[in-house]
Amino acid sequence: MTFIKPGTPRIALLNINRSWAGGYASVNYLPSPNAEDGVSFEWIEKRVTVPLIDGSEATRRLGWIPELVLKWSVYNDLMSMNGYQIGSANGCQLDFPSLLALLDNPVGSLFVSPGPTYGGFIAETVTIGAMGIKKGLPVAKDVAITFRAGTIYSRKVLGAF
Repeated sequence: MTFIKPGTPRIALLNINRSWAGGYASVNYLPSPNAEDGVSFEWIEKRVTVPLIDGSEATRRLGWIPELVLKWSVYNDLMSMNGYQIGSANGCQLDFPSLLALLDNPVGSLFVSPGPTYGGFIAETVTIGAMGIKKGLPVAKDVAITFRAGTIYSRKVLGAF
């Protein structure tokens, strides 16, 4: 079973050869998601099931793919509540335009982690849900971002971040 300790999610842009082992071009933090439903992490089982000649089925488990969903009622990039400077530099908490620019990088170049003391994975698919603008404030509301790995893990253990 995987447990996530609450905290600041992290997102890293991998170096030029897209390998987490060689280091990161930059590591940034995101504002803390919603308290109740802000972080959702799931191991999606990948398997192949084939029918046998006697009518029974044979299943071969290939492994699991991690999927992380982060949700914010309001993506607060006006003030840093986590002790990180807001901006796009290495080690900063991303403001919303910088986050969108980072998510536009090529497939397989982002490494994400749900919390500060938790491992991470290379995101092969990044999906941004519908969102709006908070009236009277220049902030995005109802932001939901889904990160899904493309690599099948043989065990439910994420790599170090």
